[in-house]
Amino acid sequence: MTSSSPARPKSRTAVAREVIRRRILRLEMPPGTVFSEGDLAAALDLGKTPVREALNLLTHESLVAVAPHSGYLVMPVTLRDVRELLELRVTVETLPARLAAARGEGTAGLDAAALAWWQAASGERTDAVPRPVQGLAYGAALAERAGNARAAEVEGYVLRHQLRHLYLATALGDPHWPTPDRSALSAALAAGDPDGAAAVVEDGIRSLGAALFAALVPVVAAYLNRPADGGPGGLPPDAVLDLDLGTLLRDGDGDGADAVVVRPGRVITAQATAR
Repeated sequence: MTSSSPARPKSRTAVAREVIRRRILRLEMPPGTVFSEGDLAAALDLGKTPVREALNLLTHESLVAVAPHSGYLVMPVTLRDVRELLELRVTVETLPARLAAARGEGTAGLDAAALAWWQAASGERTDAVPRPVQGLAYGAALAERAGNARAAEVEGYVLRHQLRHLYLATALGDPHWPTPDRSALSAALAAGDPDGAAAVVEDGIRSLGAALFAALVPVVAAYLNRPADGGPGGLPPDAVLDLDLGTLLRDGDGDGADAVVVRPGRVITAQATAR
């Protein structure tokens, strides 16, 4: 009989990376925030070296960038970013769904894997995945069981950014989140139906995208005093698509309206999950 070895403790750099990432995803460090390595290390009660190393890793995740003469910048988020990420999810996420269905493993362990992803990504110790993020959590779980490490790595990157978009939508707007079709996904996986699993995942992504845009476009358009629908094919105009959403989380000091009151963390509240 072999005994399992205890889990190795995380390095200080790994801990710093997780803490900073969660602060960014949960809007505790909103898009567009400029900060210094030293101030952040002091705020987190961590040494400068692990924080510096963590920030270097997070630049590769496109969550922070070096700001010359200022330190670091939390990467801005625009509605164009939201749209492009949703388009990328359709491509990236349907592959693991197909692979997982083809492997014929069914749904055993899927709920536990989805919950584990949510707890790790958010830092929340909840006993269930909130409805707004269920599609993301099951996407991560499918990627884990797809048997393709590269696909799982890309999926993790994409889903973390999408999670930040969900926090932004609940902080700035009043989203009406769709209910993921869990039964249809389970049926496709149980039947070993790659096309069916991919179709369910794609439908879920597109429904989530519609909810994100319905929540965010009117808020941004009102802030800019622009029409919400005026571009080719009914798309919002570029000014609406390209405004950094972090601007709405800070004091209004330009031509726009007063800043919107931010409600960080609301994506995981009962109010946000009961729709």
